[in-house]
Amino acid sequence: MVNRGYCEMMLGDAAAALQSFSAALARAPQLSEAWVGMGDIAAQRNEHGEALRCYEQALGIDPGLLVTRNNRAQSLMALGRIKEAWRDSETRFELPHAATLYPHRLALPRWDGRPGARVLVHWEQGFGDIIQHLRFLPRLADRLGPDGSCAFECPPPLAALVRRMPGAPALITAGNQAPALPGFDCQAALLSLPHLLGISDDALPQSPYLCADTARAAALRASWSQGGACPLVGIAWRASSFDTRRSVGLSVVLDAFAARVQSVAPGVRLVALQKDISTGEQSLLSQRGSIDAGAAFDSFDDSAAALAALDSVVCVDTAVAHLAGALGVQTTLLLNEPAAVRWMLGRTDTPWYASMRILRKSAEQSWSGLLAQAADMPQVAA
Repeated sequence: MVNRGYCEMMLGDAAAALQSFSAALARAPQLSEAWVGMGDIAAQRNEHGEALRCYEQALGIDPGLLVTRNNRAQSLMALGRIKEAWRDSETRFELPHAATLYPHRLALPRWDGRPGARVLVHWEQGFGDIIQHLRFLPRLADRLGPDGSCAFECPPPLAALVRRMPGAPALITAGNQAPALPGFDCQAALLSLPHLLGISDDALPQSPYLCADTARAAALRASWSQGGACPLVGIAWRASSFDTRRSVGLSVVLDAFAARVQSVAPGVRLVALQKDISTGEQSLLSQRGSIDAGAAFDSFDDSAAALAALDSVVCVDTAVAHLAGALGVQTTLLLNEPAAVRWMLGRTDTPWYASMRILRKSAEQSWSGLLAQAADMPQVAA
């Protein structure tokens, strides 16, 4: 019954999966795997309080369920219990596939928090996750002190931007081969740093913690505004293929702004921040008098200069949102519920980025309605 439930989940039939897990528990109330399934269904429905109850039932039966603790971390984050979520997230290193995702764990011991160590920090997960957690690298350098050192294994598209970061560590270019390890005593994954540093969840290092090339930003603004003082609003409408529910069509974005802009922010000009857009999207931007900035992006340093040239940004949940927040740019984030747990439940703000405000689309709401709200927001019309 549990196996069937997970098959039904994969097929998108949450109601049938819930029945299967419930039937399993009716026969075997102490079956931990069924409780995990119930928790996964609740989390999928954004009912993270119920998910947490189910995961804790499962762990009460079998405390060794590492996948359950990893799943519980997601619900804890959604509920705003960030420090507990960081603790449970460390179980990701013990999962069966961890050896392929975190190879340095096998070659070097994990940093234990002591000063004076030589620490290799390796990247993990997506660009948005990396940008979100770069803020902890200067804290690591402070903890290690003058007798220690750290280097960050950095993906090439982020290298120029990270080098400009105040308090940036030494960088090693991430590639297909593992870096040379003799210069290090230990390792840490980037997303483990807040846990290893013992950072309180109410004392996150605040943005801005990244900075753009100011000369490039000024030149872009002068070019885009054409000598005038029109508001420049950046837009990003498509997330990665990892979760297509986060994306909205460009035409929907442009239509929503066209309907609102004249009454709310006369003269506003839209700047597309999307890289690798289609020919049809390029044509649509040109027809509407919008700027295709993304065509010139080769790295996140290019994206940062463009973002710093803007008055505000309206975007879906993608790396652009994290970069805008890390730079301190006024940002309206559009979320399709249920959203990624990092944005927590029901909040219109986020402890991660002080300059960000969140609009959430319910299942009953249209993207057009949400974008109309975005166009009305003061930071967009500024």
